[in-house]
Amino acid sequence: MMTLTRRRLLAATGTLTASLALPGATRVAASPPAPDGQPTTAGSVGIAPFAIEGDTLIVPSGAYPTGGGRVVRVTAPARLTVAPVDIVTVRDEELQLSPDKPGGFFTGTKLAGTRAANIGAFRALIEDSVTLRTAAGQPLRKNADYLVSAPFALLGLGPQASITAHDRVYATYSHYLQRLDLVVVAGDGKPFAVRGVPHVATPALPPIPPGTAPIATIYRPFGARTLESVHVFPHTAQPGEVVTATRRGRVPKTLTKLQRGDEVTVVCWGDSITVGADVAPHEAWANRLRTELTTRFPRARLTHRNHSIGGSKSAQWLHNGDFPGLPKKDPAKCRFDLVLAEKPDLVVMEFLNDITFPEDVLEKTYQAIHEAFTARGIEWIIVTPSQNIPPTFDLAVMKDGAPRLLDRFLRRFAQRHGHALADTAARWKHLHREGVPYFALFANAYNHPNAFGHGLFIEEIMRCLE
Repeated sequence: MMTLTRRRLLAATGTLTASLALPGATRVAASPPAPDGQPTTAGSVGIAPFAIEGDTLIVPSGAYPTGGGRVVRVTAPARLTVAPVDIVTVRDEELQLSPDKPGGFFTGTKLAGTRAANIGAFRALIEDSVTLRTAAGQPLRKNADYLVSAPFALLGLGPQASITAHDRVYATYSHYLQRLDLVVVAGDGKPFAVRGVPHVATPALPPIPPGTAPIATIYRPFGARTLESVHVFPHTAQPGEVVTATRRGRVPKTLTKLQRGDEVTVVCWGDSITVGADVAPHEAWANRLRTELTTRFPRARLTHRNHSIGGSKSAQWLHNGDFPGLPKKDPAKCRFDLVLAEKPDLVVMEFLNDITFPEDVLEKTYQAIHEAFTARGIEWIIVTPSQNIPPTFDLAVMKDGAPRLLDRFLRRFAQRHGHALADTAARWKHLHREGVPYFALFANAYNHPNAFGHGLFIEEIMRCLE
């Protein structure tokens, strides 16, 4: 099954479709950049000129600007029936129930059908569909023999279990798959829908039929029994039109060394995303940074290090893994002095997990890092992290343009202290205008970006080194 690679994504969003422009296409001016290099915030975004009636997407005739000066013309209006989300039923999956009460990401027995990397896909399981039986065919009782934690599809022994953790039982259940469909326009101006390839975590875009141009993506998320405006992503911009707060020119010493062919030490520092969780090593942004640097600066004598721990937050590193209110991390590994001991020229830092910190904790933590780096002459690229799926599974966040508290803080902090900023978060917030619902970009269907998502990190980080 093909996943959403960068080439397939860009093809679907129009970057590779210049040759597919329809006869009579006209050019329109690109949207003006936001003032002071700040990322654009679109607010609540509608789907006009598209409209919805029940499960039907109405595509009126007219001009559809798709960004970059491209306009696709629809000459014949269409009513496109959109199929509901795909549902898969798994029958008699053999398993043993965990003795622990199921909950969180990992505690309990995982259901194989919903697995996305190392966790169950968030909100994929249809809880009411779960039934269990013994090897002899005896039905088991929910909330007595077994418990279900639906968010991440976990099971465990119940408080009145008639079985043990050593007994084999058989589970039957149903779960959702995600899907991405495209609305394309043929050379004669007639629109039609192309069904995508469903997947539990990273659904594939369908191939674009020759001679057509896409104008919208229809996202079928978990639970999508009807068609709603939050499922429709009109293609209104190209990737090159995004305006972020990424700052160039703030790592001059490192850049000079790279250009001269000197010895340069670069440290990547962060959480599970910096580790490269749930993607191949060559796809992870930290490893791709090493590749990009050696390619762009072949004479540089590069030393590349990665200090990152899954589940960690920046403040834990400053307290040897023991920060009040958080689970303890290994003090032999979760230590800020290990980063400093590398004597780096440049540190590239990403902590999505910092989104849970209030601003006072962020200020104290990042100020301490700033003082330590400044005293040692270390240059710093602060990365605003990728987006994540909120606990509410609120689809509207993909289009709202609103920055998180962490993103606002990091932009202000980098500006105030003159540090480089790689504004990956703003790059992700622009994706909806490119027809990309970012909920479909997580290898674990929750918070770990797939290879394409890691590529967005590299785009912004390398801009800091131009």
